[in-house]
Order: sequence, then C-alpha cells, then structure tokens
Amino acid sequence: MTDPAHLRRFAALDLGSLTVRLAVAEPTASGQFRVLLHRREITGLGQGLAATGEMASEGMARTLKALQTFKQLMTSQGVEVYRAVGTQALRQARNRQVFLDQVQDTLGLNVEVLAPEAEARLSLAGVLTSLAPSALTAPDVLVFDVGGGSSEFALLRPGREPVFASLPLGVLTLSQARPLGDPPRPERLAALKEELSARLGSFYKEAIEPYLEGNPCLVGTAGAVTTLAALQLKLRAYDPNKINNLLLTRAQVAVLAELLAGLPEASRARLPGIEPAKAGVMVAGALIILTILTVCRRESLVVIDAGLLEGVLHEMALKF
Repeated sequence: MTDPAHLRRFAALDLGSLTVRLAVAEPTASGQFRVLLHRREITGLGQGLAATGEMASEGMARTLKALQTFKQLMTSQGVEVYRAVGTQALRQARNRQVFLDQVQDTLGLNVEVLAPEAEARLSLAGVLTSLAPSALTAPDVLVFDVGGGSSEFALLRPGREPVFASLPLGVLTLSQARPLGDPPRPERLAALKEELSARLGSFYKEAIEPYLEGNPCLVGTAGAVTTLAALQLKLRAYDPNKINNLLLTRAQVAVLAELLAGLPEASRARLPGIEPAKAGVMVAGALIILTILTVCRRESLVVIDAGLLEGVLHEMALKF
C-alpha cells in the first residue's frame, strides 16, 4: 500500500548556468518543508554563451543527462508535483528553445525560465529559511546570489518592500569571456579586477545605494560563496550545517582569492573544500565576491547554503 505521506512529496529543479540541482521534500505541520533527497551536478549549461550567444551542445547534453537521472530519482521517491526553473543561461541563449523542447520531448519536464526579479525573490525566500534571526536586526540586509551566468541582489528594509536587482555577471560566463591563463597571468588578473570594480561599483551606486537606510548586513548564497566558505574551513566533506551563518571576512576572502589566483587549475582542484569541477571558475568567483565586499564597504559577509532551490520548495510547501 502506498504511504499517504508519499503522495505529498514534491520536488524542485534548478537549471543553473553552471550547476543543475534537485531537491525532493515533504511538507511539515508548521507549513515549512523537510528535504528528503538532494542531488547536484556541474554540467556547464552556459558553456559557450559568452563567446557565441548560444549554449554549446556539450553542455546541453550533459544537462539533459543529469535531468534524466533526476527524473528517475523523482519517480523512485514517489514525487507527483514538481517545479523546474531556469536562470541566466536560459534567459540569454538564442538557442534556449531548442534545449527547452528537448527537455519537454525527451523527459516530459516543463521548465519555467525565471525573470531576474523572480529569481531574486526566490533566492531571498530560500536564504530566509536558514538565516539566523540576529542578521535581520541590521538596518538593512543585502542578500546576493552569484551564479554561473548572473548575480541577483535583494535589499531587505524594515517595514518596506524589498528592492531587487540583477546583473548579468556570473562565474562561468566571466571565466569564459575573460580567460586568465593557467596559471592566471598577473596582467590579466589586474585587468579583471579593474573591470569588476567598475561594473560592480556602477551597479551598486545605481541599483542599491539609493535605497539604503543604514549600513547593510551582507549575506551571500550560491556556489561561489559557499565554496569560499568550504575552502576557509578546509572541509573534506561538504556540510551545509557548517556553512550556514558562517561569518567570512573580507580579509579571509582576499587571502583565498590570492591563493586561488596563484595556482594552476589542477592544483586548485586538489584544495580541501573545492569541487574539482569548480576549479576553473573559482578565481572569477572569489574576485566577484571580494569586489562586492569592497564596493559595499563591508568587512564581512554571512554565508548561507540555502538559496533559489529552497525558495522554490518554500513556495511549493505553502500550497499544501
């Protein structure tokens, strides 16, 4: 006989520009959710996007294969309701419909391509499922999500509607558009730092600063910032419980950025705390996060493992 609770299981799929993720959950009596299964694969869906404006066939094939595995897991877990969302690669790529049709025709999965504000809202909802209440006592809380193809920002202000903003700047597309060499060449690193300072400085001044009411508490989520946290802790096995609400200082990020930039990719891949598949994009990731700290004039940030995927689960749980 089928367990009645089994029928209440639901799943969220996040098709990111670098990583695709699955979470299977069930609702709790408090209106929240309990994650039963979590899987992720680095497939590089956004491969080729920076150079050609289209997703490369190899990245699409890897992502389709990962989704096939995810669908099998959903079936084995008794999932009857799911929501699949796509982000910057699927917003930007000229050939996105080719891939979306492949997913629909091959796997029967419908993927919702999120607008930047919708992505930022869901990321914020996910962060708030794990953020310590003490962080919310600051005059403002600025949450950022640095992904493979874009970065989303959400500014929380007491008693007022959040402000959402997005920048098409991500670790995968930046790494492809601005190859640094292996190991990174000093002149290319200097040029990238200058570009990031200009782009993020202008973005912050125009999209965030006019709405600030005080010094914001800075909160970071998604793979680049959680990888820096894992590197700082030298985690051999990734543990979200050790990552959530970890305070990462600007000085620590600067040391990690210098470490990563001074190594060839093969050596970065062997560092405790980094997934080998992320070694090629983490110099860009560390520099983006260091620049965010600098332009926001913050000496530290709070790291949160939960983000977009958990935001989707949160919205789904509210419907039960």
